[in-house]
Amino acid sequence: MVARPDLPEEILIHIFSGLPVKSIGKCRCLSKQWRNLLSTPHFIKSHLALQNTRSKSLILIPPSHVIRCVETIRDNTVSRELDLPGLWSEFVGSCDGLVLLIDNDDEFFLMNPITMEQSMIPDPPVSVKKTQGLYGFGYDSVRDDYKVVTVSYHMSDILINPVYFDKLVYVYYVKSGVWRRIKSLPRHYSFPAIYSGAFVNGAIHWLVGRSDKSDCAVIIALDLDNDVFCEIPAPSVADVDSFLDSVLLVLGGYLCVVDTLSNREGTDVWIMKDYGAAESWTKFTVSGCFGDLFKPLCFIGEGEEEEEVVLLVEGPRLVVYNVNQGTLRDMVVVDRVQGIFLDGGTFVESLVSPA
Repeated sequence: MVARPDLPEEILIHIFSGLPVKSIGKCRCLSKQWRNLLSTPHFIKSHLALQNTRSKSLILIPPSHVIRCVETIRDNTVSRELDLPGLWSEFVGSCDGLVLLIDNDDEFFLMNPITMEQSMIPDPPVSVKKTQGLYGFGYDSVRDDYKVVTVSYHMSDILINPVYFDKLVYVYYVKSGVWRRIKSLPRHYSFPAIYSGAFVNGAIHWLVGRSDKSDCAVIIALDLDNDVFCEIPAPSVADVDSFLDSVLLVLGGYLCVVDTLSNREGTDVWIMKDYGAAESWTKFTVSGCFGDLFKPLCFIGEGEEEEEVVLLVEGPRLVVYNVNQGTLRDMVVVDRVQGIFLDGGTFVESLVSPA
């Protein structure tokens, strides 16, 4: 028998890039050559590039140390448990398969839900949960590094008047494991509560007030490649009254504002279809009352006629809203833990390490 020649490395990378993370883990155990190949930064990036084009998975956070992971988002899907240290109350964000969570004590926890690699983030120099602050998570393509960002007041500044004080901005670099302070957020921006940011188009975004422009609501963006703030146009209806209870998030890769106040008949969901273009904001309204929790998680379905949105709402359930038909239905998740979910979000399968 004539031995088959080894396939070129690039062909192997192309073949393996289409496999799920768990299958790649098994392939790594078959030979030293494959283990080395499938662990290189080049392969991990190639695998990630393909996974970013595929459907996302869900993380659901109940008030316990066991969170739920839904890897395939469809009806009658099966969830699995992720037993984590600590009680995590909020999904801060995800990027390239990494998920950042935060608890009530201002502890940040970075993890890959598929490989189960985990990393505790050191405390930021100035607490955000114990003061008033912003935080977020994203990727710096120039430095090829992931960043955790916090924006906060000193406690003494809050007791006097936060409008007159700079907002301190700190950035945590995951690879080097250090916090660094960057240029402060200008004083005329204000945020009366604690907000998690939305990472889109290389920047983390927050919905804030601007005191020097008749107390209007604006979206600020921190470009993670150069650590510079700029403004992104908000929906035209955004004002100081409605933005306080609005939520800024990522939906289907787009910047999204969830406005719970402007419409008495339901919740308005705004999506910026063309990033940075004010006229590209489009809206759909979900009728009904959903309690204190209403969070669009992702789109499902194929084609515009089948476009549906998975919603996390108050109570032990997920619901699906059909944008075109204006209808709601429950989403069936098998083996789901009974109880409530505090928060949730989406992520992609990847081999990216949080450390």
